[in-house]
Amino acid sequence: MGIYGVLRHHISMATNETGASICRRPDGSFVFGPFAHGPPVSVNVPIQCPKGSKFHGIFHTHPDGVPVPSGQDLKSGRQTNSQVLCISVPTGPNKGQVACYRKAGR
Repeated sequence: MGIYGVLRHHISMATNETGASICRRPDGSFVFGPFAHGPPVSVNVPIQCPKGSKFHGIFHTHPDGVPVPSGQDLKSGRQTNSQVLCISVPTGPNKGQVACYRKAGR
C-alpha cells in the first residue's frame, strides 16, 4: 500500500485533527511516528521517528476541510524543515481526498 493508501486507511473517520511525522527508512519506504490527536482545528505533531528511520515531513488531517495547507501548516513545515507536507480529509464533502506537497526546490 502506498503512502496515500496508508493515509486514507489510518484516518478514515477522524473528526478532530490527527497527525504524525512521516519518516523515511533507508530502503526508501515510509513509516509514521506516533500519532497525535487534537481538537477539530489543530494538532501538535511530535517530530519523532521509529529507530532506523529519519524525519521526512508531516502528515495531518483537515476534518470537513480541503487538503490544502494553511498558513500555519506552511509555517510548521518550514520550522521543522519538512521535505513533504501531506493532508488528508477524513470527513465532509471532500472525504477521502489526500494531497502531499513537496518543499520548494525538491
